[in-house]
Amino acid sequence: MIPSPFRSPWRLSPLGPRWPSRAALVAPPDTGLPGLFDRLHRRGAVLVCAHRGGAVPGYPENALETCRNTLARLPAMLEVDVTRSADGVLVLMHDDTLDRTTTGSGPVAERTFRELRRLHLVDNDGRATPYRIPTLEDLLDWSAGRTVLALDAKAPVTLADLVDAVTARDAFDRVLFATYDLDDTIAVARRAPPATIAAPIEDMAHLDALLAAGVAPHRLLAWTGTEVPRPGLYAALAERGVKSAFATLGMWTGSWDNRIRMLGDDRLYRRITHGVTLVATDRYEAVARALPAAARITRALR
Repeated sequence: MIPSPFRSPWRLSPLGPRWPSRAALVAPPDTGLPGLFDRLHRRGAVLVCAHRGGAVPGYPENALETCRNTLARLPAMLEVDVTRSADGVLVLMHDDTLDRTTTGSGPVAERTFRELRRLHLVDNDGRATPYRIPTLEDLLDWSAGRTVLALDAKAPVTLADLVDAVTARDAFDRVLFATYDLDDTIAVARRAPPATIAAPIEDMAHLDALLAAGVAPHRLLAWTGTEVPRPGLYAALAERGVKSAFATLGMWTGSWDNRIRMLGDDRLYRRITHGVTLVATDRYEAVARALPAAARITRALR
C-alpha cells in the first residue's frame, strides 16, 4: 500500500548557507550551454551532475519529484534516462523492464503510456513511493529556468528521437546529449548544430577526429569515463577549448563513489576530480560538500 500522504523515512541533512535553495543553473541567453561551461571553467567552479536525477531513499531514480528534491539541495545538473512506451511516448526510465524501479513488471516497451502511468515508482531500497513515471516533455518543460539536463537514450529510443524532442521544445540551452561513440557525436552535431554533446574523448586523436568532421569544439564536453582520472588530458583539452567531465558513479562495488564511501574520506573527491568542469555522481551531496570548487557554483551563476 502507498502511504498517503507519503512521508519519507529519510531526509538529507542541510547543505548550509553556501547552497541557496533558489539558485538556478541557467545558461546565458547569448552563449547558451557552452557559455555556461565557459563561465564555470573560468571561475574554477565544478558542476555536480546528479545521476538519474539524484535518487536517494524516498525519492526514486528518474522521477520529477526527485529532480525537485535535488535542486532544493544544490544547483546541480540532472542526468536522466529516456525510453519509449508501446504507443511512442518518451518517458524517463533506465531499465528495459519495470520490475526494479516500479510496482509493475515486464518490458517497458510492451506497456502504453496510460498503463505506465498507473504504476508507482520504487526507490533504490525497494520501497514504493507515490510518484509516477514522467514524460520527457514533462521534464523539459519543468527544467526551463531551473537547471540543465543530461539526456541518456535507452533502446529503443535513439539520439535522433532526443534531438527531435529537444528541438520541439526549443530546449538546447538546457540539454546535454550523452553519446558513447564518435560516430554518434558527429551524427548529433550534424542533425542539430545548436546541440551541446558529451563525447567519449579518451585522447587528443579523438578530439582531432571530431574537429575534422566539423564538430565545433565549444559544443563538446569530453566524457573521460569512470575509472582513471586524467588531469593531463583535461589540461590539454582545455587548451583546445574543450571542458572535461569525469564520473564517480556506478552500482558496482569498485566505483569511486562506493570506494570513497567505504573508506569514509570524502576528501578523496578533490584528488580525482582535479581539472574537470563536471563530476557525475550518485553521491551528489557528499561531492558538493567535499569539493571547494563546487561551492563556487553559486558565485559563478551570478
